[in-house]
Amino acid sequence: MPSVPDAHPVVKTDGYVPVREKIGLGCGKVVADGSHLTLHVLVSPIYNVTMGVSPALISTVVFIQRFWDAMIDPLVGQFSDNFRSRWGRRRPLLAVASFPVAILFAALWWFPREASEHVLFFYLLLVSLAFYVAHSLFAMPLMGLAVEATDDYHERTRLMGIMQSFGFAIQILSQWIFAFTQRSFFGGTITGLRWVTGGCAVVFFVAGLAPVFLCRERHYERVAARQPTLPLLASLRAVRDNKQFMTLLMARFIASFCYNIVSMLVFYMNAYYVFGGDVKGSSIAFGFVGSSYHVAAILGSLLIFPWLTRRLGKKRVFEIAAVVLMVGCISKLFLYQPGRPWLQLFIVGANGLSSSGMALMAAAMLGDIADLDESQTGLRREGLFAAVLSWFEKAGTSFGTLLGGGVLVWIGFNAKLGAQSEHTLALMKFSYFLMPFLGALLTLFIIRRYNLSETRAFEIKAELQRRRAESQEAANAPA
Repeated sequence: MPSVPDAHPVVKTDGYVPVREKIGLGCGKVVADGSHLTLHVLVSPIYNVTMGVSPALISTVVFIQRFWDAMIDPLVGQFSDNFRSRWGRRRPLLAVASFPVAILFAALWWFPREASEHVLFFYLLLVSLAFYVAHSLFAMPLMGLAVEATDDYHERTRLMGIMQSFGFAIQILSQWIFAFTQRSFFGGTITGLRWVTGGCAVVFFVAGLAPVFLCRERHYERVAARQPTLPLLASLRAVRDNKQFMTLLMARFIASFCYNIVSMLVFYMNAYYVFGGDVKGSSIAFGFVGSSYHVAAILGSLLIFPWLTRRLGKKRVFEIAAVVLMVGCISKLFLYQPGRPWLQLFIVGANGLSSSGMALMAAAMLGDIADLDESQTGLRREGLFAAVLSWFEKAGTSFGTLLGGGVLVWIGFNAKLGAQSEHTLALMKFSYFLMPFLGALLTLFIIRRYNLSETRAFEIKAELQRRRAESQEAANAPA
């Protein structure tokens, strides 16, 4: 039988998020996830397989760019919390960042065609660093806007699920970009790459303006506009002292780190283990396999996990998502078989469900944690909480990816050989299973310390509403 939700006090909530705001935030997620993850999808097949850059150099670039991105996020998040204007503190930053995000994404793929390996390395590095400055200036205010959009415990989960679904939908298209670049009517991979990514840049620019015009800032006038400027170090100390948030950070870091040590291998397992080194022949299957990951993630974000959350709570659903990842990892040992690409569908489906579940619960927990922080300090800093969570996720991704290139070198992978040796393929398969499995296991134990339940969230909300009513009465009282 499904568990009975915790009893909680009846609290009037500013809960429902209008459809136009959900669409606006979803379009913003298209930009934040689509631009960043399309870069992740394309970097190995373009820079390594097509242009011949060493996987160790690519993993070094990816580490630097993501670590840079992670370092910028808290600064931008804090800046977003402190920014004041007649239009609010989030939307002006989204408007400013939309164009540079789009133009710098396109620039990533306009490298010199005949450049040497080291020229390509520095080109990718420098343009990436500029891109991630613009990306952070867009993504952090967007997440702050989403966290403050509702104070309802379950509407937070629904909203974040819708946003994630927009993000995963654009990622379905990203799985096909490399396949599109192979079409003969473009006359070559690089020409096709530039046409397709140029079109993506136009989409990102238009979608980036949607939250500017469709969304509102719920806390700006009644809380944020009246609070003092928040010093970064003091805010970071408050974040450090929030035990619920620190538990969430550790869980997300471990999951991200262990998963991304071998995340690069999804392309190589398909092209070299399943298709024996036929990169072009594997591109169509890779598109279908990658799309199935995101279809599973959308179903999880929209239907499965919001439904489970209403019955089991956010913490338990986070644990379920970690278990699903473990099951998917074990299945890799049996379902990756040469010449049978469709057996991967169960693996990538499990990965998609797990990824969406953990990410959705973490995002939905942010609003509850921001309320807890306000109850303890009297301050709203959604941008900083979103940025620090992003920092830990991206730091895990960065360090994991840095090791990922080393894993390819260690197992003896060499793109120039085409088909790889049996020893290399066996080590590739085992590595692809082991690290995400261990990460999910550790995450499962860490998240058990999180205890901000639905009952506690409603108690905090009732207390905040009482304080705000008293503050409003005091402000309206005659002098």
